[in-house]
Amino acid sequence: MQESNYYFYLWRNRVVCDDDTIVSRTCLGITSNPNNRTHGYEGHCGHVVKFAKLWQGPRRLIQELEIKIKSEFYDYLFVGTGDFRYEWITEEVEFENIEKWVDWEVSNNFVGIKEVT
Repeated sequence: MQESNYYFYLWRNRVVCDDDTIVSRTCLGITSNPNNRTHGYEGHCGHVVKFAKLWQGPRRLIQELEIKIKSEFYDYLFVGTGDFRYEWITEEVEFENIEKWVDWEVSNNFVGIKEVT
């Protein structure tokens, strides 16, 4: 049986903090349906969402990539209420560095995943 395709995505969002500073954070995650996922984000944040980068591959590999990035960037994941860590990498890490990290991982450790955007 062939394994279904999944997608790993990155997108950036500007956030207005309580002190009125504006920061840019990177969201990451996986989905089986990118269109439905963007609709969900748009419903929550009230503006159009476009993934900055999108990779496609077998579900198992995409899940492993997500686990690896969450582990690698654990100390930089946004922490909210009740110390819950979200799939948002804080503004301390520039998007370009996260993007380069994912590109390197995909090229060197995740044969079978390809960039689609």
